[in-house]
Amino acid sequence: MASLYQILCQIPVLSSFLLPNQLTTPNIINNNTLLPSTLKPAQCPNPPVLSCPSPPPQDIDTCCLNHPSGHFLQTQFWDTAPPIGPNNSWTIHGLWPDLCTGGFDAFCDSSRSHSDIRSVLRHAVEDQDQDREDHDGNSSEMIDDLLSFMETYWLSLDGDHEHLWAHEWNKHGTCISTLEPACYAALPSPRPPPPSPNRQHRRHLDVLDYFIHTTSLFRTLDTYSLLAEAGILPSSHKRYTLRELEDAVIRSSAHGQPVTFRCNRRGELDEVWYHFAVMGSLRHTSYTQGTEAEAEAVATSTSPEESVNRDTVDFLGHQHRLPFLNASAVRRRFVPVPPDGAISNCPRRGIKYLPKTAGDGAPLPPSPPSKTTTTISNPTSSPSSTSTAVPFTGRGRLEIHILDSSASSSTSSTSLKKGCLIRQGQWYVSGTCAAFRAQHDVVDPGHQALFSLSSSYAPCLVNPKTARFECVNSATAQGIFSYAENDDGINVLAYHNRSVFYANRIPKRLEKVDLFADDGNGERDVQVEFHWVPT
Repeated sequence: MASLYQILCQIPVLSSFLLPNQLTTPNIINNNTLLPSTLKPAQCPNPPVLSCPSPPPQDIDTCCLNHPSGHFLQTQFWDTAPPIGPNNSWTIHGLWPDLCTGGFDAFCDSSRSHSDIRSVLRHAVEDQDQDREDHDGNSSEMIDDLLSFMETYWLSLDGDHEHLWAHEWNKHGTCISTLEPACYAALPSPRPPPPSPNRQHRRHLDVLDYFIHTTSLFRTLDTYSLLAEAGILPSSHKRYTLRELEDAVIRSSAHGQPVTFRCNRRGELDEVWYHFAVMGSLRHTSYTQGTEAEAEAVATSTSPEESVNRDTVDFLGHQHRLPFLNASAVRRRFVPVPPDGAISNCPRRGIKYLPKTAGDGAPLPPSPPSKTTTTISNPTSSPSSTSTAVPFTGRGRLEIHILDSSASSSTSSTSLKKGCLIRQGQWYVSGTCAAFRAQHDVVDPGHQALFSLSSSYAPCLVNPKTARFECVNSATAQGIFSYAENDDGINVLAYHNRSVFYANRIPKRLEKVDLFADDGNGERDVQVEFHWVPT
């Protein structure tokens, strides 16, 4: 029978913390060069390297080092209108990887997007149980505990919590380099998986690792208690200064670095962003058991029992495994650093830190959410393209306006309206335009509005392999878009912050032409914009 240490080594994420590593904390820099990842687990630095290192190594293995997005934010909500979550706790917003050079990438891999996070997490541990001869059948209970925690502390204002979880993974989790599938594919397995043509070995471990790290980190950052220790408590009448809030965090043992406080337009504190660099990978690093490599690694450490007791106290304190890493493991992985340029938008004084309940303990009356909201236009009206309604909301059609006249006919000109999109996402100049529906997505405070598009036929996306805009039933992920203001002050469709789309030619009568998000290395010389016309 395998030892307890060997069993624990096979748990995703946890095994990377079973072996103590000497920590070093290089200075943070703002210029790194991304090189292709060629993961070989034994070649990852030991001790691991802190993300955004200075000076950067000559070769950056992005399976061993989070790059180029190596500055991490653990973001939390304090929602009072309506009140969300326990009265004495902040709630999770997400775990965001910012670029070491400033700014951030988003929606980095649509092929790994998910909408059914509960199912994905269960599949991840089910696959691991099938790979283990000595599994104890408790993995399902472990996921139950993880989901129960998320349903208490990771909540959405509209009540669709799973949509918020999916948004955070799809937008931010897919941009964490050490969680890319190729990094898992290179890891050895304790035994070959059973033959099954329909089963993907080690699928969804990236998603599992993201949610375990996010919840585990949140458990070490009790913002409510941290502020309370400094005498800062929710109050319907008391006001605080930004300096008081900042000093409470800097002087605490929980973080000890500046953070970013966020307030709504009424001066009410509603969010905090903690900043970190990450030591090494956010992925489990070993499925080996009983090998020479493991024996050598254990020999350089304290006893296996001491390692287990230090890193997995939450697992051993219950009848079945809990999904969370304990505080010492989290703090070795996440190293607090100053903000990367994200500054507080709160006023310097007069900040309201409102309670989630009224003074007598009764819930506060509901009021409009303080986060970014969207006004839905009256479905019975038909506003024109010059309507002041919020763009890309509800139902509408997508008109095509040509920007590049070099490939057009003699009758075309710059910004010429010519045709529209039909239901499969193609450009058509004859007949009836298709109706599309824009569904607004979760919006991170301070970020641009995001939304999905669907025709009456299927959801729309930019195909990650071909860059073609398409609306097809075979799509494995829902595309996420934004809008941008063009030179004429008109809001037009944007994808990855780019509002120009491309075609090989202008369609003739009754011809359908594909549209793309890139120019195909100069082969597509017709440039167009998508204009939204509400219907």
